[in-house]
Amino acid sequence: MISDKLYELAFAYKKTKLWKILWESELFAVKFSDGRIGYISIMGNLGEYCALGLYIGEEGLNSLRNLMNANELYLSPFEFQERVVGQNCLQCVFEGKDELSEEQREETKAYARAHGIRISGKNAYPNFVKYQPGSYPWRLTSEKEQEDLCQALAAAIRMAQLLEENSPSELGLGRVEYDMQEIPMLELQKDGYVLKKTALPEEKPDSWPTPLSCNEIGIAALKKLKKADTWECEIIQYTEPVQNNQEEAPYFPIIFMAVNGDRDYILPVEPTGSYRQNPEELLNSFIDSLLREQLCPKKMKVRDERTYVFAEMFCSKLKIPISIEEDLPALDQVEDEFFRHFSMSEEEQVGELLDFLGSLVEDGELNLGDLPPELVGELEKVLQFGALPQEVADKVGQFLYPSGKKGGLKKSDFKMVKKKPD
Repeated sequence: MISDKLYELAFAYKKTKLWKILWESELFAVKFSDGRIGYISIMGNLGEYCALGLYIGEEGLNSLRNLMNANELYLSPFEFQERVVGQNCLQCVFEGKDELSEEQREETKAYARAHGIRISGKNAYPNFVKYQPGSYPWRLTSEKEQEDLCQALAAAIRMAQLLEENSPSELGLGRVEYDMQEIPMLELQKDGYVLKKTALPEEKPDSWPTPLSCNEIGIAALKKLKKADTWECEIIQYTEPVQNNQEEAPYFPIIFMAVNGDRDYILPVEPTGSYRQNPEELLNSFIDSLLREQLCPKKMKVRDERTYVFAEMFCSKLKIPISIEEDLPALDQVEDEFFRHFSMSEEEQVGELLDFLGSLVEDGELNLGDLPPELVGELEKVLQFGALPQEVADKVGQFLYPSGKKGGLKKSDFKMVKKKPD
């Protein structure tokens, strides 16, 4: 439950309209009572997203810098999306009521009624959000997080007061992308916040999770296989979040995308949610997948330093050459299709699947009996639920019941077909 103090400061901050004065890269700092430094970004100058972001310590600041350096024109869709959800911060965001849960709306309305506040206009509801790298934005989970955000809002309110009599440049505010060496800092003392300066930490290079061990038995088994083909690889973040239970923040799984360009084959590697804490899990999933398919790469080409660091030990143990390459055509094609597929709505995904299956049927490459009964069962459930647009529903029906009769399929009508690389 959000404290009254946090609601009070959020509504008071909204009245300052500080986002009309500062740009989001004109950072200032707040010094907490325990000595930590929080870096504050005021968002909303362009009118698209109105929020106060609190980035605590150098780790939080680096996540903000990564976001500010993210140019959508020069990054793949996967890289850009990962930068956006890779923030490490707390935010007070102002949103429309439809963007909040019913519980959040009622809690906010109850506070407003009790304190004579009228909530009206666009993006009038404060929402308090926690960003963690690799996770979906989630609610605050501790009193400490609420208190940190309270101090940041109070500091921002004080900064707004100072800007009533001073220009941003007079207070030392400037865009951090222009090589700022120091920024203003507000420190709470007995008589209120005092304006000081603090050095802006140097930007640190990225550091990547590095496996320290792997499945040695699996490595020994792979050494017995004949090495073949060049594999193009990259670690990417899944574009859709998954959630294990309703009490935990949804997360974006990490995938080791491994494409055999010589055979036009994608290795099915199990995604993981613990890559950042336990890269060994993803590496062992890769090894297990190779063993299942009885494949061992002859050479590996990777997209970037992160993937190189991840796969280097594996390649060293098997004496496989590995290199970072800019031109990876097989991987590019797979990732383009992957991103396009998961950018579709559920209805579009079902329609695309049915178009693909239908083309195989027309070409004589697939019979309905070739499909696993579980897949057919899922398609039947989707059709019976009645949530599909009529055009898509017609396609499902035509594929499942080409004779126009329903209910004629039995389990014995299906057989499992497993395809492997030649």
